[in-house]
Amino acid sequence: MRHFAIAHGMRRALCKESRLEHPYHLKEDLVIKPLALAISVVGTLLSTHTQAYDYGQHANTTLEKLINDYPGRYRGTANFAGAADWMQSQMGSAYNVSRQNFTWNNGSRASQNVVAYAAGTKAQYVVIGAHFDTYFGRPTLQGLDDNGSGASVLTEVAKNLGGLQLENGLQIVGFGAEEEGLRGSKAFVDSLSASQRANMLAMINLDSLITGDMMYAHAGQNSTANPALASLREHTFQIAKELNIPLFTNPGLDPQYPKGTGCCSDGEPFEPLKIPILYIEATNWELGDLDGYTQTNNPKIPGGSTWHDPAEDNKAVLTDAFGQARIDQRLRDYSRLLSRLVLELTNADLMASTASGGAVARNMQDNLQRQHQAMVRLHDRRWLTLQAASREVGSVDGEIGVDGEYNPDSGFDSPLNPQARRLGLHALGDYQLSSSLNIGASLSYLNGRDKLEHRGKLDSDTWQAAAYALLNDGGPSWLAGDVSIGRTRFESKRNLLIQANGGPVLLNQQLSGNTDALSLGARVLGGYDFDFGAIKSGPFAGLDYSHSRIDKFHEKQNLRTALAYEEQSFDSLEASLGWRVRGAVALPYGLNVLPYGDIAWVKELADGRLDDLQLTAHADGQARTAQLGSVDKSFGRAQIGSQLAITPQLGVYAEVNSRLGHTEGSQTGYSLGVQWMF
Repeated sequence: MRHFAIAHGMRRALCKESRLEHPYHLKEDLVIKPLALAISVVGTLLSTHTQAYDYGQHANTTLEKLINDYPGRYRGTANFAGAADWMQSQMGSAYNVSRQNFTWNNGSRASQNVVAYAAGTKAQYVVIGAHFDTYFGRPTLQGLDDNGSGASVLTEVAKNLGGLQLENGLQIVGFGAEEEGLRGSKAFVDSLSASQRANMLAMINLDSLITGDMMYAHAGQNSTANPALASLREHTFQIAKELNIPLFTNPGLDPQYPKGTGCCSDGEPFEPLKIPILYIEATNWELGDLDGYTQTNNPKIPGGSTWHDPAEDNKAVLTDAFGQARIDQRLRDYSRLLSRLVLELTNADLMASTASGGAVARNMQDNLQRQHQAMVRLHDRRWLTLQAASREVGSVDGEIGVDGEYNPDSGFDSPLNPQARRLGLHALGDYQLSSSLNIGASLSYLNGRDKLEHRGKLDSDTWQAAAYALLNDGGPSWLAGDVSIGRTRFESKRNLLIQANGGPVLLNQQLSGNTDALSLGARVLGGYDFDFGAIKSGPFAGLDYSHSRIDKFHEKQNLRTALAYEEQSFDSLEASLGWRVRGAVALPYGLNVLPYGDIAWVKELADGRLDDLQLTAHADGQARTAQLGSVDKSFGRAQIGSQLAITPQLGVYAEVNSRLGHTEGSQTGYSLGVQWMF
């Protein structure tokens, strides 16, 4: 209920009386979560945890049991104890839950708070609370509006945020004995240590969300002297506008309650902490005495309010007056609004965005490595062609070609790699400088698309130029090498999707950006082929160096989750040792097949790529670290393929390439290409 500093009629007098009771003695006792709840609670808990839910549904489940099984839930009653167990069970399993016992009136009166806590990566935390008790001494009072509504939404916000990675911690409190002078919230504040007070960022209070004509959000009374403390209210209105939720604030028609402020509920004891306070309620500040106490002008609500009245604050009366749709709408909209607000206050959205943005950056790095491998395989195929041919000194040969490559999600054994496809064009030519030395150059264009999580994508356009050489006089030994340079344009679209476990989507945003990348490479490879007639096979070894630099990057959208990062660079130096086989088979009609395959052990001697990356969020300009995963420094690589010479000028090839024994799983690519030789 809303407590008032002065009396306005019988109900206001009762409120005043509850606030002016004798000073109380606080005694705190944190009790570990009971080993078992009542069988009925456990049964319902299990059923709700196994079912998917949308906004408002979990709150409605909480509400129905509070009002039907636990009416008259005030101190000292079995229904209060049952309601406390039910509130605890409905918070979800992702929290450290305790009970805070407290007393007042010289220890003659006692109640308790239900406290759920999820730690963040920082010491700072946010408090959101609602009382779940009903007015003392009225055993039939369901208290649907005051305050089953606020308590039920509280549990849904808790469940929606449960299990998410938080930067700022989250404390969720079901207050007891609010109806006897804000006793639960006072006890909670009094129990705080100096460091807990210093680290509290904000407090949100929910009270009476159904009966009132309009939905309100107010700042605390402390915001009149310090307008900066109204920031939480303004933050809430920004979210409400985005979600298209009609939200209002106190118009200040009563000078006792300045414009934009609220009071008189469990947020009040937090005001001396000089933190932003947010009062969430439903009433009508334009009726009656203009003090927010008259909730509605609905003729089915005598006197315009339902507070504390067993004959009015119940489901039968409220559904008759407003319809079930009003209850469902309020539970749904308040859950949407507050889940999003708490998501942002805890920076859970920024933590998720950092992880998501890091995955995109990681994909850029992997993309550059795959592009390098595409050039490596282009030159390898050319060297196989040259080794199988007999050329005159001074001759010039070349080819142009088009090819495509597809990387499925799962490689051979693991679904850890995103699906990718690539279309390539290339042209190359080489000169037979001597009987044993061939030198050449290549130019290639690669267009790629990598699938990202939640239907995101990473598009790339790459130009690569290279010079290469092959030393082989037709004998068993050979030595080859190349140097390369590449330029890539990246266009990224990532979909940031945050969803409650088994529940609604909390955030769904699309963010995009672009940047450029530079790649440099140098490679040397040599081996010895034993002659087995049509088949030649033997060992090979090589060193492959690449340097990659990705320019500064920032996402275009004016969203708090948009990210940016500074230039990043990394080096790879792969040593390889393997065995290869190649052949030449003449077919009818002048066709020739050049099958080939190899398998190699690869040792990464440098960084390979980055282990982590600093990304800066648009919301606060702070850099957060995305863990990209450690680099596997030892793995295998294998390929099998065949070139088919249809005519002396026209050829096709098919190839399968795979990374094996890698900590991130196998990564397999399937390639097809056409070559025109001249």
